[in-house]
Amino acid sequence: MILITGKNFLRLILLHIGIGILIALYPFVSKIYSLLIVLTGLYFVIKSKNENNEILLVIAYIVGSEVFLRTTHGNPVYEYGKYSMVFFTFLGFLYSGIPKLKNPYWIYLMLFLPAIFFTVYTSFKSLHGIYYEIFGPVCLGLLALYTYKREISKKTICDVLNFIILPIIGTCAFLIINYSVNITILNSYTSNFYFSGGIAPNQMATILGLGFSIFFLKILIESNSKRMFVINLIILNVLFYRGLLTFSRGGIITGIIVILCITLAKKISCKDLKNIKNRLVILIITMVLTFCFTSYQTNSKILQRYALIDEKTIKKGGRYIQFKTDIQNFEKNPILGVGVGTGYELRKIHESKKHKTHIETTRMLSEHGVFGVLSLVLLIYYPLDRYRKDLKNIFILPFFVFWLLTINHSATRIAAPLFIYSLTLLKIKKEESSNEILLK
Repeated sequence: MILITGKNFLRLILLHIGIGILIALYPFVSKIYSLLIVLTGLYFVIKSKNENNEILLVIAYIVGSEVFLRTTHGNPVYEYGKYSMVFFTFLGFLYSGIPKLKNPYWIYLMLFLPAIFFTVYTSFKSLHGIYYEIFGPVCLGLLALYTYKREISKKTICDVLNFIILPIIGTCAFLIINYSVNITILNSYTSNFYFSGGIAPNQMATILGLGFSIFFLKILIESNSKRMFVINLIILNVLFYRGLLTFSRGGIITGIIVILCITLAKKISCKDLKNIKNRLVILIITMVLTFCFTSYQTNSKILQRYALIDEKTIKKGGRYIQFKTDIQNFEKNPILGVGVGTGYELRKIHESKKHKTHIETTRMLSEHGVFGVLSLVLLIYYPLDRYRKDLKNIFILPFFVFWLLTINHSATRIAAPLFIYSLTLLKIKKEESSNEILLK
């Protein structure tokens, strides 16, 4: 089994910093890196026959590296991350068997069919357009089929999180080397493609936000040494700093809310509130200082970016327009919806600008009608039901919140929210006590 311990975690951090620097200096290495991820993962899965959920570890690494590969053009195709994720999920079915029909996520996948058939037979929408909108939700369904009620140890979940954050550290190292802070680049208060590595800022901010929220989880529940506490705190703030520089608010605000959810879940699951408060105070102080430093470095532009959230600004934004038109489409077509991908086409016709899907929940209402409503009910019910039955599981609530917030500002652009959602369905082995959670 692949395990990350305190002894080798620092070495792996240094290795991924090195990978980030190497790709920054020699971009072609990124293509080798993307191929090695899949081949190495395949080797470990076949060798172990997935006896200890190695497939989840491999998918976790793919999820953490997806945005990095897009930024560095290492992926042979744009959705390389999702394709790889689906491949390993089917490999998991091969080792574990096809999920039983009573698995509720079969119903979730079946609920997409009416809108797909309706779109194919009543519009000129291309199959590629349908596929583009539906691929992310289908990936989520396949992952959920695989993880639903799958038993796993807390140590393995911690390893899964470590496998996510290692390539994110490499991503941050790449950004620091190739996209250093240059105030002349900051010519507006909008999302900044330069500091995002040339990729969509919301994608980069989302993955960096996930990274610093996971490091907070490590800070909160890891008590093996002061050295690791300091290292985790430093990395958290570096990720937070680079996330702020993207000038994309969704991923950063989501990461902060997830931190609050982790704190809440931890308070419920243990009695060591003094230790939680002390670490939370240190975290708040360092993050506030990081924000102040970033604001100073950007001539207060980052402060104004977060301050410029008012009603007029919101109503001019693409997400508000999408939300409004999606609700209107649902009201006019409540049964089957307007068809998969048709919401975007209608916005092109009726609005002056092209607004692609960023809010997955309203897209499901608009394009799938009542079947979209049922899909959302199913997606929300099962994680919350599992959390209700196991309040000591500190992972479910923050994972669920990350998924829900992310799909409402970045849809299913990246694989991270899809995979994180699937982790809410895992069943923690009962023989372990909640005090045994250690991220080493």
